Amino acid sequence: MKLKITPKKGAKIAGLIGLGVIVAFFNVFVALLLIKFGWAKISVILFSGLVEKGDVNALISFKDAFIIAIIIYALKEALGTGIAKVNKGKNEK
Repeated sequence: MKLKITPKKGAKIAGLIGLGVIVAFFNVFVALLLIKFGWAKISVILFSGLVEKGDVNALISFKDAFIIAIIIYALKEALGTGIAKVNKGKNEK
């Protein structure tokens, strides 16, 4: 006699939500690392004179990288989902 165990709809949804949260945390972590370790190069490119004078630091903390990542994410979502959508023509929606 075999037991056939089938997950119910609620368990599937909870599993997908859990998977989505894990993927979101992974994305934030990767973005945090890219911003933290990429800032040294980005700051020299964007603010070369200020970095040489010492006005802009080429190294940032994880807290600052996290804040920058959240700001970039918020801007991406605001401009990507239609909160601040710009229409090219009159009839385009």
